[in-house]
Amino acid sequence: MSRIFTHATSVCLIGTGVFAWAFAGRPLVADRDLNVPLNPLGINGSPYGEVLAMAMQGPIDTYCDMGMNGQGHQHGEAEENDKIEKPEESPANTNVVSAKEDNSITKRFEKFLTELSATPEIRTNPYAAGTALKLYLRRQAEDKLRFAYKLDPSHYGNYNTLHFFLTEPSVGTRPELTPSAAKLAQDTIQYCLKQEHDPRPALTAAAAATNMMHLMFADLHTGEKPKFTTAQMRQCLNILDFCLARYDSLAREWDETKQWELLSPMRIEECEERIHFVRKIRNDAEQTILRLEGKIQEQVAN
Repeated sequence: MSRIFTHATSVCLIGTGVFAWAFAGRPLVADRDLNVPLNPLGINGSPYGEVLAMAMQGPIDTYCDMGMNGQGHQHGEAEENDKIEKPEESPANTNVVSAKEDNSITKRFEKFLTELSATPEIRTNPYAAGTALKLYLRRQAEDKLRFAYKLDPSHYGNYNTLHFFLTEPSVGTRPELTPSAAKLAQDTIQYCLKQEHDPRPALTAAAAATNMMHLMFADLHTGEKPKFTTAQMRQCLNILDFCLARYDSLAREWDETKQWELLSPMRIEECEERIHFVRKIRNDAEQTILRLEGKIQEQVAN
């Protein structure tokens, strides 16, 4: 009898606590000043978040391809490609031993897992995706990009693709455009410049600065009074130069400590291509600012 009474008392206390928590927590939930971004287990911005952000490239590419082009891997396409790309074997290699190895349980199981992993991406519908489906897939890609960006704001590819979604009305699925993209760029620059042991975040910050300058230049063609002055453009250009200087400094440190050797040749080539592209954009932006300053001086002189 005492056990039943103890159990009932515990249930009542738990129920009372839950009711009190729900009653007292409601004003806290409604308070906008306490609406902080959630970061469960501290994974956002952590090394684990960086790994997960890289792992999401495959699903994001799949949704982007379908949402933009309305096409995907057709059923049986992978098998046909395997047949076409498979090189012809010489008679010396077609022996009984190799045949047994190809038909072993391990090989068949690996093939089964490969086909199983590709199953969600296979389209069985012979018709192209409609407008509603493309919109849904683009929104899925955008949501995944937002999630991947929160995991690692310094990821060059995720940030630039999300910026593209926010600034292109024909691609993005939410009417946010320029204001949201500008805030995204500013947040990215602030976050990346806090990373002091890896040159790649500085490269992402430089790309964010070029996107900010592009938004300033695009504002000149809206037909309305420009919102940005050439002085503000110069200030953004100085931020870009600072990001590039940070990248060069950290890259030299990696040269001395042999950190670059820990990356694959493909990743190193990506960094070289991106820094070359950002430097070209920087030089073109400076020429544009000089041209705008010259026009302003001519107007003042006249």
